[in-house]
Amino acid sequence: MLDFSNLKKPYLIAEIGINHNGDIQITKKLIDATFACSWDCVKFQKRNPDICVPESQKKIERDTPWGRMTYIEYRHRLEFGEKEYDYINTYCREKPIDWALSVWDTDSLDFSLRYKLPFIKIPSAHLTNIE
Repeated sequence: MLDFSNLKKPYLIAEIGINHNGDIQITKKLIDATFACSWDCVKFQKRNPDICVPESQKKIERDTPWGRMTYIEYRHRLEFGEKEYDYINTYCREKPIDWALSVWDTDSLDFSLRYKLPFIKIPSAHLTNIE
């Protein structure tokens, strides 16, 4: 983990979140742009949609970049797994640029511990989630 108390300048973090739309090529472009700006870190969001999407919303259909689908299908389509994050990990180390995750559930927290991240962010929506 990064020791933020010893920083001599602001540590700049680009919020990629889910703006990659589940596409590793878009992800690379966002990482490249962040690196070109001399920022320090890119941050993604990690969720287990089966846990994070409320039951009442899972079957609601919506328009997406890939056509009409249920909200749970959409959330799964956006979510990166181990293969993609292994690639991101390697790509960022080659730059070099840090990367991190906002974790939305304990499954995602466990997942994030596989990597040597400078920090793990708890989303603001979960500040009162004791678990």
